[in-house]
Amino acid sequence: MLKTYASFVKRFLVPHLGLLGIVLLTGMVAAATSGMGVPMMVKFVFPLVFHSETGAAPEILEYAPCLAEWSYTHLLVAACAMLPLVFVVRGLAMWLNAVMVNLLGLRILESLRMGVFQRVQELPIAFLDHRRKGDVVSRIAADTANVQNILSHVANDLVKQPVTAVCALAAFVWLLVMSGNGLLFFVNLVFIGLAAWPIIVFGRRITRKALRAQEGLGELNTAVQQNLETQREVRAYAMEEHEIRRFSAVSLSYCANYVKLVKYQKALVPVMETVTALALAFLMVSGRACGMSLTDFLAMAGALFFAFDALKRAGNAFNRFNEAQGSIHRLAEILNEPNSIPNPENPRPLPDGSLRGALAFHRVNFTYEDGHAVLQDIRLSIPPGQIVGLVGPSGAGKTTFANLIPRFYDTTAGAVEVDGINVRELDLHALRSQLAYVGQQALLFSGTIRQNIALGKPGATDAEIEAASRAAGVDTFAASMPDGLDTVLGQGGAGISGGQRQRVAIARAFVKDAPILILDEATASLDAEGEKAIQQSLERLAQGRTTIIIAHRFSTIRHAHRILVFDHGQIIGDGTHDHLYTTCPLYRELYDRQGV
Repeated sequence: MLKTYASFVKRFLVPHLGLLGIVLLTGMVAAATSGMGVPMMVKFVFPLVFHSETGAAPEILEYAPCLAEWSYTHLLVAACAMLPLVFVVRGLAMWLNAVMVNLLGLRILESLRMGVFQRVQELPIAFLDHRRKGDVVSRIAADTANVQNILSHVANDLVKQPVTAVCALAAFVWLLVMSGNGLLFFVNLVFIGLAAWPIIVFGRRITRKALRAQEGLGELNTAVQQNLETQREVRAYAMEEHEIRRFSAVSLSYCANYVKLVKYQKALVPVMETVTALALAFLMVSGRACGMSLTDFLAMAGALFFAFDALKRAGNAFNRFNEAQGSIHRLAEILNEPNSIPNPENPRPLPDGSLRGALAFHRVNFTYEDGHAVLQDIRLSIPPGQIVGLVGPSGAGKTTFANLIPRFYDTTAGAVEVDGINVRELDLHALRSQLAYVGQQALLFSGTIRQNIALGKPGATDAEIEAASRAAGVDTFAASMPDGLDTVLGQGGAGISGGQRQRVAIARAFVKDAPILILDEATASLDAEGEKAIQQSLERLAQGRTTIIIAHRFSTIRHAHRILVFDHGQIIGDGTHDHLYTTCPLYRELYDRQGV
């Protein structure tokens, strides 16, 4: 865990050392004026203000003989000015400290959140395949906010409050020694030990409870996300009550864990208050027995109070630190997750800046982390511009085969080549810039239709976007909308139908104009009429490109130059429709079952 903390400090705190220095400096000034300034005011300044001219000389003159030359009026004015001066310095230091702490916290939060989000973008798709999306969202949003408190507010208190305690204890010891009662300090060490004990004991329990609470929050976010994403199914199957009960169970579990966390968090305050009261009571009794003056007692009591109050605040900060250890652990899982699909250190440049689209699979095998083998000994060559259909039962390996080309996954054994270059030797961004993808579910982003099409080619001109719109048939429905291509869509493309969203996705592929095209059951979710309309756009899109079509319906591969039949991770058939229908029983069975 220490290595994790060191990594966090180096990455997210070191870049802000200047601002952190101001935070610590202002914190120490505020601590010193609180821990030492107030007790010294009680000890020396108040007696001077209320000094009787016929009484003994004020005690401060013993420690500052030079003041004896001042008139009493001048001493009185200086003493009265001392109180606001101390509190003005303390107030300004605390104000500046609070502003700088918040500024530091925001900068840390931004860099931390961006660091985690960026890491999620860098990690392979397999990382997200095995994690609940709601939990990942919780880590990026809630856990980063928790860590912000550690690295700013809590870290500041872990410095400022101990400094306050040390200054107050120093003032307390000095006052005891000057009054001739220095031995009382060692007795008070017992109370200091009693104050430290709950901080340590409760801290260990808080760490465990906090991790469970953060995990529960992740489960809560997952439950909400899943419910919102499946609202049609929930309503169609009258599952509202079931979903309410499921969410209630997750929420109650989270609340139960959080209550356990709060019990240990808040238990520190009454324990520390009790210890402080016992220490002050002991000081009162022992001071009375030793003949201590009221002024000495008030000054020492003030110093002791500031010391224990600072220890209490430091204990709360330490508990918050322990609470956020769960968040640090959860974020570290993402930040330290090894990238199984790294960019090569010295990537090979694309020939002439682009690819022709020739694909080759050399004895390719792929096995998931759980040991499930998906592809076995795939040997295949696909020349540029060839349209290849992939058919076979569910789970036969079709989608995995296509996902190896853009390196969404890496082969377990063997190699995938593009234009004779191993895809592992190419820069990931450069490789994927040469590929267009249209999936079964056309996922659009919030924004206009024009912006969604332009995602295929950043910087695309209006002419290119409009040409892609016409080629994909987007213009036929966009023309009926008040704002045309500038119509604003909701999240996921809300506002247009599934077939229209699919056309926008196809237009995005048109404007990208990549030499390699992957169509992953691009019409599987459409009805027969919608499929026929979309199919014409797909056929135009595939012309002149190396195209991989993962087929659910055989009608989508009628224009394919070649068809590959997958079964149990192997290619058991390779050829045209006529050839496969007569030579491959599985192909014939699948084809006849659809009655194409």
